[in-house]
Amino acid sequence: MNTALCFTPDLAFFRPAVFTAASLISQGDADAFDIFIVCEPDDVAPGFERLDPALRDKIRLLTVDFAHYARGLAGKGRFSPAVFRRLFLDQILPESYPRLIAIDADMRIARPGLGRLAEIDLGGHPLAAAYDMIYLMDHKGGALAKQFQTYRRSLGLELETPYFNAGLMVIDRAAWRNQDLTGRAARALRETPARFAFMEQSALNSLVAGRFAPLSPRCNFMGDFFLLDLEARIAPIVLHFVNSPKPWQFDAWRGEARFALDYLSWFERSPWPDWPCPFRPTQYQKRRPAMTAIRRGFAERLTEFLATRSFVDS
Repeated sequence: MNTALCFTPDLAFFRPAVFTAASLISQGDADAFDIFIVCEPDDVAPGFERLDPALRDKIRLLTVDFAHYARGLAGKGRFSPAVFRRLFLDQILPESYPRLIAIDADMRIARPGLGRLAEIDLGGHPLAAAYDMIYLMDHKGGALAKQFQTYRRSLGLELETPYFNAGLMVIDRAAWRNQDLTGRAARALRETPARFAFMEQSALNSLVAGRFAPLSPRCNFMGDFFLLDLEARIAPIVLHFVNSPKPWQFDAWRGEARFALDYLSWFERSPWPDWPCPFRPTQYQKRRPAMTAIRRGFAERLTEFLATRSFVDS
């Protein structure tokens, strides 16, 4: 039985979700997955039906009225209500899937290897996920690390308790249900929304409290990893563009050229060649960010820490 790999975008992220699906399929090990886009009917970008049939036929579009599930849950700031949708995949997807993968639309699959997530042993845990920078920033120190430490404490977590990023979660359906993570997370978000600055991610972390199967940063290479010159050493499978602007926001992107150019090339050959805007830059930043002394120290301490950890995917 295949694993269901699921995107849950709103309209703003529907097209990037298709890009991410295409980047996975191009690696050649997507046969382990049934790929779903689960969204509201109005979130389907016009032109999806014109997608290359070789790609479109490998994506299962499932439109759902999420109002029934997400009643009383509201987005805030840069987070739209769509972030809650992954909480309800257990209730929406066919029962034939014992394992689910929730994946963000702001990711690019850079090399083969993601197919292994259909087989890894979660050790009885309800989910597997990678450590978030909210946790890893402790190895950098400074004001932001202290801010994240205060935030983790506010969730009832000890400083040594790992905090995961929910952008890519491998879910064991039976264990997830046994802990009623959908119901408990939704109730917590409805009752005390101000407590969870990072929405469903924070709610799940407060409930799981470190009892998850850790994935290596190869499966979720995010945030400051891009600034630490660790890409060659880690050889990431999944690049996660967690910050704004995103590399497909061509008129605002300030990161490395190669990422924006990947999106630019793909969208020019897609049904959406002028999305998100007709503006096309003539040049981008060519160099990687400078490795300052602070970044070098962070990279060394982070590498030492990761070397002491065991990951279920490696």
